[in-house]
Amino acid sequence: MSADRDPRTMSREELVAYFDRGGDISELLREATRGPDLGPAPAPESVPMVVTGVRLPSTIVRQLDELAGNDKGGRSGLIRRAIDEYLARHAGEAA
Repeated sequence: MSADRDPRTMSREELVAYFDRGGDISELLREATRGPDLGPAPAPESVPMVVTGVRLPSTIVRQLDELAGNDKGGRSGLIRRAIDEYLARHAGEAA
């Protein structure tokens, strides 16, 4: 987050642009605390995407960014496609 403003101080539009660029939220998540209970979770089919954090070496992140180039999906799109391919190859193996 050093090159960008703190996401906690950004407007909604700035946050969307930040995350679309693949902004790093690891520091934000590290400092996060549990919030109030928001009630039951929505049905899985009504939630198109779930944000998750994965720790990767900086060299891999740089390679992903280079591969993503100007691709609209960016780093996240590459990671989603890689996971989709992995799950397709290993379908039915879960115990």
